[in-house]
Amino acid sequence: MKTPLRILRALFAAIAPLAITGTTAFADNYLVDPNYVGPSGAPYNGYTAAYNSVAAALAASGGVPSGASATNPNRIYFAPGTYNVGSSSLSYSASNVAFIGVTGNPGDVVITSYLDGAITGTTGSSSLQLKGSHTSAANITFANSTDTPYIVNVVHQALNADGTYTGPAQTTNAQCVAIKITGDQQAFQNCRFLGYQDTLYSSGGRAYFNNCYVSGDVDFIFGNGTLVFNHSQINLDGDHSGGTVTAASTDKRTSNGIVFLNSTITANSVKGDPVIDPYGAANASGAASGSMNLGRPWGWTQPGGDAGTVFINTKMAPAIKAAGWLAWDSTETFSLNGKNGGNPAEDTRYAEYNSTDLTGTAVDTSNRLSWSHQLTAAQAAAFTPQNLFSVESDYPWFGAGYSGSANPADPNFSWPAYWGIRNSQNETNNDTVTGNPVAYSDPGWAVPGSWDADGQLALAIVAVPEPATLFLFAAALTLPVFCRRRSAVFVSSST
Repeated sequence: MKTPLRILRALFAAIAPLAITGTTAFADNYLVDPNYVGPSGAPYNGYTAAYNSVAAALAASGGVPSGASATNPNRIYFAPGTYNVGSSSLSYSASNVAFIGVTGNPGDVVITSYLDGAITGTTGSSSLQLKGSHTSAANITFANSTDTPYIVNVVHQALNADGTYTGPAQTTNAQCVAIKITGDQQAFQNCRFLGYQDTLYSSGGRAYFNNCYVSGDVDFIFGNGTLVFNHSQINLDGDHSGGTVTAASTDKRTSNGIVFLNSTITANSVKGDPVIDPYGAANASGAASGSMNLGRPWGWTQPGGDAGTVFINTKMAPAIKAAGWLAWDSTETFSLNGKNGGNPAEDTRYAEYNSTDLTGTAVDTSNRLSWSHQLTAAQAAAFTPQNLFSVESDYPWFGAGYSGSANPADPNFSWPAYWGIRNSQNETNNDTVTGNPVAYSDPGWAVPGSWDADGQLALAIVAVPEPATLFLFAAALTLPVFCRRRSAVFVSSST
């Protein structure tokens, strides 16, 4: 005799298709569980499809496709586990998709790799490349588990999926990217990003990080997108003295680059971290006092580059140097094109407001480099997620950077602060750009309006309903209420 549970499941299987008859705008729910033993991509316990690896779930063929819309995304629920992407960078191009760790603890779901930039190049070392727009993630750790790149007393081996390779022992630094994001309107909540050099790479439009944690030691938040970190923790690993939090390559025409709001910079050791320091080789004391920088301008080497990084109401560990910032090199002249005039003030938009130590006492900024800025209260007040992600005339995301004007009073010269005289000599290669910067992956983006990043997260990150069978049964019987999407619940493969 069938149990009541099996009867309810059978009943749902029979009537659930009725809930979507005649519709064209449904998104679906998917499961990734390392304990799943059924056919890859097959329906399972109310999910549209289930997988036992992240590579299978995000495969170009047979993996999770784009969702219906930004407000109706496909949701991928991840059961606890460490998901190694394999021996090559995992590239995922679907849009309107949300990644959700089912337990709410980002430490329970880890997406990682052992890819090494010394062998694969920077992009090739990315554990994951998210290329779609309107993507969201919550409660997940994105990492690169390559053996501590700056520890020379441990053989640095990283190419194969298990973290080894057959080449010569490597004892020098390399880029090891946890995630590369290249789409627009990508939002992360309660996520961790773990690595050393080049942890988080942005080569795209707008991204939002709310209540997130990022750890690294050299240029570990970098790229040309507009990134906003709100109420987040930025940790200096401490395994490379003289490292930098950021390396922005912001396009001149993009209003803002990397912005930190109401966040904290710590300098905690990651020694013994099971994801990025399993051999306990990391520096046990973390970043030393006065050893690290807020950023350096990777962007000045780019045609049209004008690196932008701003810290608003940020608590900073003593590891940050009194000078605060770092020039890319001693000349600021790019050898490949001979551009840039040797003055970092013309190629950077670096600023702070209300920087404090970890106890909330104001930081002495009198020794900051002369080409960085201390914002006024009025200027700082304009730095909000709503304004930074706007395309409205008052606070445009794109178009209010350097305008080519020789008049510093030009209202479109920069937003929201006046940054001083800009360098026009590296403008030539981009002077015909009228839309998005050519450095972005999709210059044809059509941004329909201002982006509500918190709203996107609220719509996308939906907890798994409980209990499974009762919810699914109720959904099938009350179609007017629940027909917008199939219901799904995390069910262990042992159930």
